[in-house]
Amino acid sequence: MKKIILMLTLLMFCNAVYADNMLVNYFKKWVDETRIENAIGKLLLDQFTNDLHSEFQIKEDDKLTQSFVNFLEKCGIKNNGGMNSKVFVIESSIPDEILLPGGILILTRGYLKFAASEEQEDFILARNAFLVFQKQPLAVIKREGIYPKFLDCIKQKEAKRSEEKVRELLRTYLSIVGKMNHKKADVQGAMITKYPDKTRLGAIEMLGRFTVRVWPPSPFDTIDLPSRIDELKKIKLPEQNL
Repeated sequence: MKKIILMLTLLMFCNAVYADNMLVNYFKKWVDETRIENAIGKLLLDQFTNDLHSEFQIKEDDKLTQSFVNFLEKCGIKNNGGMNSKVFVIESSIPDEILLPGGILILTRGYLKFAASEEQEDFILARNAFLVFQKQPLAVIKREGIYPKFLDCIKQKEAKRSEEKVRELLRTYLSIVGKMNHKKADVQGAMITKYPDKTRLGAIEMLGRFTVRVWPPSPFDTIDLPSRIDELKKIKLPEQNL
């Protein structure tokens, strides 16, 4: 009898240790992947700013950054979750938004001008916060099979990196950002704002003002804008997020 009890005790101890190791490994993987995600985001941001035409100024907007971080916290990402989340604004009239890995959001002044109300500005930030929470930038990189190329780049010392290879990775990334789950981000993002349904209606009105153009290219041409608007029209959100 004593032997059976001893064996059960040892088994429970082993299971507890195994469970603890699984937990430790899970968080270790999370921390390691977040570190990689931050490095990829910095790599892309540095190349983007280096290649940006001199007529366009880019600068971090402290107010938008704080609002963005607040929405990340509403998604459950406390203290930035190890990321260095920031919002940069490009002084360009062309409406565009680019979400980089690591919680780096780039908006153009032209896009922000479409946000005629607080709810519409909140929609822009909140939907991107949800994409960060879902790790969509990293997910789309993995799905498109370019994750190993990014790993090879960030392993190398900055001085030894091929600028042309990094630029090609940036071009590829910009071509696949439309493959993130934007429809889900629209809905879930609206739900974490102060007045979800008011935000939803504001989003429908704002997105409805974008038109598909042949030139200059619009980022909204590649992410099925009519389908996103229809998805927002189908749902009814609570008037206030409690």
